[in-house]
Amino acid sequence: MNLEFIELDLDWPFELSVFDLRNYILSKLMEYGEPLRWAITSVSNHPEKKIQIISVEVILIINQNKETYINSELNSL
Repeated sequence: MNLEFIELDLDWPFELSVFDLRNYILSKLMEYGEPLRWAITSVSNHPEKKIQIISVEVILIINQNKETYINSELNSL
C-alpha cells in the first residue's frame, strides 16, 4: 500500500444539498482509493451549466494495482 496526493475538480450539481455533499465527495474519492484526508480548497460557480466545481486535495491510501490506474487517469486530465 502507498499514499498518494491528488487534486481533483468535482462537479457539484445545484440540486445536491450541502448536507449530502460530504457523502457525494467521499463516493467520488473512493473511485481512486481510500481517502485518508481530504479538503475542499475552492468552489466556483457555473450557473449556465447548473453546476458548481469543487476543488479537492486528497491523500489516498492505494494498493499497488490501483496505483497504475490512478497515475494514468491523472495524467490524462
